[in-house]
Amino acid sequence: MNRRVMLGGTVMALVAGTAAAHHGWSWAEAEQIELAGTIREVTIAPPHPVLRVETASDGIWTVELGNPSQTSRAGFVEGVARPGDRIVALGNRSENRRERRMKAVRVTVGERRFDIYPERIQGG
Repeated sequence: MNRRVMLGGTVMALVAGTAAAHHGWSWAEAEQIELAGTIREVTIAPPHPVLRVETASDGIWTVELGNPSQTSRAGFVEGVARPGDRIVALGNRSENRRERRMKAVRVTVGERRFDIYPERIQGG
């Protein structure tokens, strides 16, 4: 096999692996936490919607949701959450404790609950 083809395949595999690691769950802890705060920013855009949530105790967190179509199927669409809304997010935080980032499996805005990853919700 041509050395250039082998090198190209290796580079493609590394790029694909890096993308999967970012969008998968490998960066997150197995145990789930609950995060309560106030939404400061809502972004409903690919590759996945993101909320910036300010907590009373440790500042701004990045709360990642599912891909846009999955998040939409859960009922979380543009306009259901706005800056200033109170939120409770259940999810898996980053293994890197210097990051304030979590992948949410459920978010509750006011009285409305959105199960983004219902199959991943632990204990209920």
